[in-house]
Amino acid sequence: MICREQDGAFVMMKQHEHGELSGVLAEWIKEERGLGEYRREEVLRAVAEHDRGWIDLDETPFWNDAADAPYTFFDFPLVPKLTFYQRGLNEIEADTPYGALLCSLHFDRLIDISGEDYPELTVYQEHEKARRARIRHELEATAPIGESELRYDSHLLQFCDDLSLYLGLNKPGSTKAEGHPWWRDGFSGSEDFSFTSGQRITATWKDEGTLILNPFPFRRQLEVSFKQRRVQRSVIKEKGIASAYKEAPEEEVHLVLTGPEQ
Repeated sequence: MICREQDGAFVMMKQHEHGELSGVLAEWIKEERGLGEYRREEVLRAVAEHDRGWIDLDETPFWNDAADAPYTFFDFPLVPKLTFYQRGLNEIEADTPYGALLCSLHFDRLIDISGEDYPELTVYQEHEKARRARIRHELEATAPIGESELRYDSHLLQFCDDLSLYLGLNKPGSTKAEGHPWWRDGFSGSEDFSFTSGQRITATWKDEGTLILNPFPFRRQLEVSFKQRRVQRSVIKEKGIASAYKEAPEEEVHLVLTGPEQ
């Protein structure tokens, strides 16, 4: 679950909803490779489906007593998180092996255990290393994987994931000081896209419905939407997180992504 607290409520967005939004963003990114590239459709599916392992988990959120807040993708316990990562990767691989390769690499970068020793993590990492080696071996037989291709596709997944998270974790219209600290200096890795000329992409709210991205990464101005629920802390205290979340109505958020001169 993607979650932020605002005005006595938790604003909550499902991980897979975020993933699907990432996929929409990926469809419109300025191309560094031609539209006819062999694996383009696989990459787009992988970006959209990268968090599908969370689908069942997000039907009923869990409460984190230590944080006095719902568990999120960031602080969810590692061992079950790894289990659901692998479940999602298995489903992605059944649809697109190359996509599973990208997502496996992506998750490998995301895992942060702050120096703690988890035997389960070693097992997970060995399993995923073997998955990636197997997929690369199988794909090389028909269509070799160029390192520049893999690097670009990985950057694409990372950027679209980050921007979608930004939209879910920040209150529309907020200042940089009020925003989530992860992206105050821009989106890490975005400077590696050739169309940015080495400049890191930054985000600034023009108003509550418009986000300015500079340099602008898409082929045209985008209108995007996603669903979220606003779950009141008072209702959680009365009924528990599961019931409070279920009873909260879905809201549809509509935003415009534009450039500084558009």
